[in-house]
Amino acid sequence: MDVTLRSGMKWHDGLPVTIDDAVFSLEAPGYADKSPMYKPFVANIAKVETTGPMSLRITLKRPDAAFLVSSLSKLNLAPKHIWAPIFESLKNKPETAESIMEPLPIGSGPFKFVSVNLTEQVVLEANPEHWAKPNINRWIMRITPNIESTLGAMRSGEMNFLTDYTGDPDLLASLVKSSPDIKLSDSLDIGFRFIGFNERRPPFNDVNFRRAISGAIDREAIAADAWGGAAVPANSWISPALTVWAIPGIVKQVPGGTVEASRKMLKDAGYVLVDGKLHYPAGVKETTPVFQ
Repeated sequence: MDVTLRSGMKWHDGLPVTIDDAVFSLEAPGYADKSPMYKPFVANIAKVETTGPMSLRITLKRPDAAFLVSSLSKLNLAPKHIWAPIFESLKNKPETAESIMEPLPIGSGPFKFVSVNLTEQVVLEANPEHWAKPNINRWIMRITPNIESTLGAMRSGEMNFLTDYTGDPDLLASLVKSSPDIKLSDSLDIGFRFIGFNERRPPFNDVNFRRAISGAIDREAIAADAWGGAAVPANSWISPALTVWAIPGIVKQVPGGTVEASRKMLKDAGYVLVDGKLHYPAGVKETTPVFQ
């Protein structure tokens, strides 16, 4: 996979974002197991090499269709001049990079950190040199664990907008109904929920069995009932919110789509239904794997 770095980028301390920073960011998270949160995203990277002043090539250990969205999009660029010394200081110590809290984190995004107090608020200001300069000069993110206080601040106009709401949806709906100046906006999340099979365990190690199970799942019913209509069916690791990568209508491409179609898929694969019990195809025996 070839990646080109945007030219002209600068870190918030004024230094340029270089290709060495990009290479470091892809390699450092797995350095000496000192960044366990990032390690899963880089575990499949075999090597990273520069191919030009602002370009690099990522070679994976094995094919991974989800790497671009599920891994590369989650790996933030980190300034090597700041984090390389930190990783060195953590050598032969039990602490990991997650234990490090910079007073003012240095990034390269559209906002710079002004002050950070994780129990009260985080103050950001616009980065005028960013290629997508924000339309606001300052952003104060209040951290208010108390739901009633949060709703009160919205009602009084102390807060301009509310996100990451974890309270009763009915309370939020009532607030909007009683306050004409407050609007409720819904949007798709870039995340997703899924049913995962343990492919080390038969019969889930059989792709025909997995396809039959997938085809029998009524995604529309789950979206309507389990999520109260606040979900969009999908058949991919990529959220429909990511319109650049998501394939429109991919949910329509699920093999089968009905229980009867799934039964036929199982029958065609050699599975036999006897007295309400599903039997493996002839000659297939279930064995207990070493790893459960």
